[in-house]
Formats: sequence, structure tokens, C-alpha cells
Amino acid sequence: MTDQYRRSLDAELSGLGLTSAGDPELRVLSNIAWAIRRSLFWVLCLGFMAAVVAYALTYLSASKYTSNAKVMIETRVQTETEFTPQVSGLPLSLTSLESELVLLRSTDLIETVVDRLELQNDPEFSGQDEAISLSPIDLARGLKDQLVAYLVGEDNELATSGDGQPELDLTRETTIKNLQDSRSIEQIGDLSAVYEIRVTSESPQKAALIANSLASEYMTLLTRMKRDDLVQSQQWLATRIGQIREDLNTLSSDLEAHSIDTPFTPDEYATIKAQRIKAEKRAALVGDELFEIDGKLKALRFLKSNDQLIEAVEFATETGLMSQVPGKALDSKESVAVLEDAQNAAERRSDVLKGQLAALNLTIENFKEQQVRQVQHDSVTKRIENEILVAEAIYRDFVSQLGRRAEQGEYLDAGAHIIETARVPVEPSEPRRSVTALMVMFVVVFFGLAYVVLREIFQKRLRTTYELENATGIKLSAIVPEMKRNRPFETFFTKNGKIDSQLLHYGRKLLANADFGLRTLRQDGELSTSQAAEFFSKSLDIKSNHRTPENGCMIFSGATALADEGKTSTLLLLGAVGAQAGYRTLIVDCDTVTSTYRDLSQVTEESLKYAANHPLSLQDFIVGTPQDGLDVLPLVGTQKDTKLIKSVEDFLCSQTFLNLLHGLADSYEVILLDTPPLLQAVESAYLSQVSQRVILFTRWNKTDRNYVMQAMRELENAGVRPAALVATRVDMKQIRKYGDPLMA
Repeated sequence: MTDQYRRSLDAELSGLGLTSAGDPELRVLSNIAWAIRRSLFWVLCLGFMAAVVAYALTYLSASKYTSNAKVMIETRVQTETEFTPQVSGLPLSLTSLESELVLLRSTDLIETVVDRLELQNDPEFSGQDEAISLSPIDLARGLKDQLVAYLVGEDNELATSGDGQPELDLTRETTIKNLQDSRSIEQIGDLSAVYEIRVTSESPQKAALIANSLASEYMTLLTRMKRDDLVQSQQWLATRIGQIREDLNTLSSDLEAHSIDTPFTPDEYATIKAQRIKAEKRAALVGDELFEIDGKLKALRFLKSNDQLIEAVEFATETGLMSQVPGKALDSKESVAVLEDAQNAAERRSDVLKGQLAALNLTIENFKEQQVRQVQHDSVTKRIENEILVAEAIYRDFVSQLGRRAEQGEYLDAGAHIIETARVPVEPSEPRRSVTALMVMFVVVFFGLAYVVLREIFQKRLRTTYELENATGIKLSAIVPEMKRNRPFETFFTKNGKIDSQLLHYGRKLLANADFGLRTLRQDGELSTSQAAEFFSKSLDIKSNHRTPENGCMIFSGATALADEGKTSTLLLLGAVGAQAGYRTLIVDCDTVTSTYRDLSQVTEESLKYAANHPLSLQDFIVGTPQDGLDVLPLVGTQKDTKLIKSVEDFLCSQTFLNLLHGLADSYEVILLDTPPLLQAVESAYLSQVSQRVILFTRWNKTDRNYVMQAMRELENAGVRPAALVATRVDMKQIRKYGDPLMA
């Protein structure tokens, strides 16, 4: 694709408000959108049909009825906690609401209802009911059960061996599970304390009975839990009361025994206390006197030790240790003697006082020991008395609580109320025909659209201008519509060469296209310097005295990747409009794989052998057509004659065929080579080298991208590049649904 053409294409798409063809990601999204648009009607129709079928099938399913009961949890806070065991009836909170919801959904609660109503004998819940269910969950569960039963096989002999107890247990568990699946418990609102118990069953009476049984069993369970807690607390209180009674007896015995060991009476203790006080006062006086005498003696000894006798006599006289001697000198021997006597007397007095103080201290210590013993005895007595008082208070309180709890057992409240009992439903709740039909329709539409999207993502067919040009690298020159009722080749020879006016219009556009180059080759003088001219000049037999085709004859070959691409019909159309435009045209049938002109061929092996020396002898096998100026040379004979087909293949790749084309160039202005598919015959690439222009035909919305790219590689290996790309057999009604403005 040239840059100029790309810019023009982008400008045209932008003017139409479409995505640029050069953006692959947006192009994929655009293709997906167009694919959904194309398939939406059929997907919706398929979904509607599936919904109708599902709606009809719901009549084969057993009808089920749903009944519900409502239970309200007590929301008032109990202030007298000593009366209410703390099992249920807690203050309203999210935690307590969730706890009650878990209790309502417990398996033990369902098991109790199963035992009470003997549901294990009910075929509906025990798994013995063969009713059809259209629920996806039930269908998946049934498939799972069948798969497990198939895999287990005969190994499950335990279920029927022995006394049948394992089989009964399995039936019981199956019943519990089925009932659990059939009931649902939901909280009404986000913060309310009301719960709805919903049960679904094939019988309306059974649904109401089970719902009410679940509600009443829940109430019974709450009461039983409280009663069990009450009994446990009563047992604990009775045990504790007995222990306290024993403790009181022990404390009374200890108090009585301790009272017998009292060391002193109150009067004796008062006397001891008074005597201690008196002794302490006497000891204080003796201590003071002893301290004074010891101080005087210490000073006196100090003076005497320093030979200060006069000062010692004066000190003793002044302090009263000795009396003054009248008429005597202070230093006389008599004064000294008197001083010694006074000192001795003071020392004796000091010794006496020390003895008295020691005796008084001993007496005081005895009094203290007696008081301490009395105080210890009194403290032990008081402790025992206090313990007795506390034990008596606890005993009275526990006895009172035990009495109240014994009375409470008669009026114990469950803490919840059934505010709405389940009633027998009138209308069935399942199957929900409208909901089932809508769900099936939604699923089918969803998966249908998903299939459309996935198919669009992974499809490889060439449908739009961008896809065709991106796969080949060649500009799309023209399109040829599909004529479904009357194919051109089948009607061309039976209706005197008349072609549908619409098809004829597209043929003329193809002939006038610059990529086809019918006029520009002659005007520009390209013919003499073309690859085909050089090929002829090197390959023709020089001895034949034939010239290269310089008389204006143009050779075109039509190439396709696979068979049934619309190549033959398009070449016939191109030859017809060329003949109408005044060009003497010849179609050479070279398609050894899927030839359409087999019935017109009279070529034999002998004629091909004779043509080896006389190429123009094959002109005798040219067939005229109803269109003036258009002839056909069918070289391929019957398909059953494999030997003839092999001879034709060898002839097409021989020097003789080149000489034939050179000779025919004197009689025709346009020669169209109808070549076999590139991926099915090796001679197709060789024939493309003979042509001046190669036209690549690709069937719209049919040919796979990989096949086209492989065909392009075959041509590239042969050194040939197609000059024009034509999309054939295009459905003009459907092409508008692919979002390609150039092809539409």
C-alpha cells in the first residue's frame, strides 16, 4: 500500500468518524464492535428461543412451596443479672445478633427437627425422590453424585453390610443436608432483631410444619440452654453453701478454743498496764539521778587526775558531793579525806542506782511481754470473729440466691418470641418460570456474545480493505459481488453471453482500474520493456522465426491461493467486458486442478504431441463464446484422465506453450491465463512469470489469511508481484456490516 493511498484512506475514515486503519488495537476493537452488531439479532433470537424452551421445561419440574416464620430476639437489657443466666438475652449488639443467627443455622437444631418429624423416612428429604429439578445447583449436585457413585462402584459395600446401621446413618446425614439446603434463615434489615425462617418443600403443609418446628425448637433450645445453666448455677450454689457451712463450724470451734487460752483478764491486763507505767516513771527518775551522779564523778576524777585538789574540793562542795568543813583550810588533809569519803559515797550511790535501774528495766520488759501476748490473742480473736461475720453474710446471700433460682425455674423465659407463625402457602414458589426463562436468556446471550467476540479475535478470514491489504501488501483494486442465483459462468453460454447488469458494472470498473493497466501499458510503452517481454526474448525458440509480442498484445494471469475463489468467473467477466470494449480477448484455461472448461475441451495427448512442433495447431481447439471478441482455449481435458492432465501440466511448463502464446499474440489483444491455485500446482508460479500483469483473486470472508500470505510467498519466490488485488464473491448485503466504507 502506497503512502499516498494510506493518507487518502485515513482521511476518508476520519471524515466518516471511524478509526484509522493503521491502528491495529483500535481496529480489533472496531471489528469486535461490528461483529457484535452483526450477530446481535441472532444471539438475541437464540436467547429468546432458549428462554422459551426453559419456560416450557419448567412445567416438567415438581412444584415447590415456601413458608416462613419470624422470630424476634428479646432486645431489653436484663438489669437483675442474678436472676438470668448469661447464655442468651444479651444486650442487643451486632455480635449478639450474629451469634443468634449462627445458632439458628446450626446443624444440631436441624437434626433435632429431623428426629422429631422423622424426616429420614420422607422420600423428599432422604434422597429417594426422583422429581426433576431445573435448578443449576441441583443439576450440578446430581451430576456430582452420579460421578461419585460411578467412581466408587462396588467398593461401597459398607453401606449395606451388617445390621444396616451405616446405611441408616448415611440416610440420616443426607436428610439433614437436604433440609439444610431447603431452609434459609435471614435477618430482616441490618440492625433489627427479627429473623425469618424460610423452608421450601413439595408439600405446602410440610413446609409450614417444618418452619414452625424450627422456630419452636429454637425457642426450646434457648430455654434448655438457660435451664441447664440455671441447674449448673444451683448445683454450684448448693456446693458452695455446704462449704461455707463447714467453714463456719470450723471458725466457731477455733474461736471457742482460742477464748479458753486467754492469758489475762481485763482487770489483770489493766493492772499490768498501770504497773508498767509506774515502773517506767520510776526508771526515768533513777536514770536521771544516775546520770547526774555519774557526771559529777567524772568531773571530780578529772580534777584529781590533774592534781587539782583544791578545785576538786571546791567542786565537790559546790555540787553537794561533800559538805563544807568549817575552820579548816582547803588544803588540809582532813578536807582531802572528806573528799575521798564523799567520792566513795557517790560511787556507792551510783552502783545502787544502776542496780535499781536494771531491776526496773527487767520489770518493764516482763510487763511488755505480757501485753504483747494479750494483744496477739485479741487480734486472733478479732480475725476469727470477722471471718465468721463474712462467712455468715455470704452464707445468707447464697441461700437467698439458691431459693430465688429454685423459684425461677418455674417461669424461665427463652429470651425470644415467635412473632409470626408459618402459614400454609397457596401459590408455589418454584419453579419460578419467568425468572428461570430470563436467567437462561441472559446466560445464552452472554455466552453467545462471548463466542462472537472470541471468534472475531481468533478468526483469520479476509473481509475488509485493511485486512486484505495488510495480508498481501497490495492495494485493493476492485471487488466483484457474489451472484447467488445465477453464477456468470453457468449462465454465460446459455443466455447468449448476457451478464447481470450489476455484475457487468463491477466488471467495467475492474477493466478501467489503473492497477489493471489495460490502457496504460499500451500508452506508456511498458510492453516492450516488461518482464514478460524479456522472458519471451530469452525463452522463445529462435528457429521458429517468431518475434516477441510487440504488436500490443497484453498477457494477464489470474492467481489464487486455493480453489473456488471466484477466479474463473471473474476472468470470464473481465474477458466479456474487455470484448465489449473492443479488445480481442482470449481466455486460456490452464487450471489443471479445478478447471471449469473441461466440457469444452477437445485437446488430446496426440494433439499436444503434435503441438510440440506446430504450436499454432492448438488454435483449432479455440472455442467461441456468445460474446463477440471473446474466445476460450480449454487446454485441460477430463479430470478422470490423469495421464492427460499430466501431459497438460508438462505442456504448460514447456517451450511449446511460450511459442503458442507468441503466436496467439498476433490474433488477440488481451490473453487471460486461468492458472491453477498457487498452493495446489507448481506450474501456477511459472505461468505468472509469463504474464505482464498478475491479478490476485481472494474470496471475500472465506479465504484464510495464512493461505493468502503463503501464496504471496510463492509469487515472491518466483520473482513476481501482483499488480492488482480483487476481492471476489462479495456479499453486498453483508459487507455493510463490517464497517468498511471503501468496500461498501
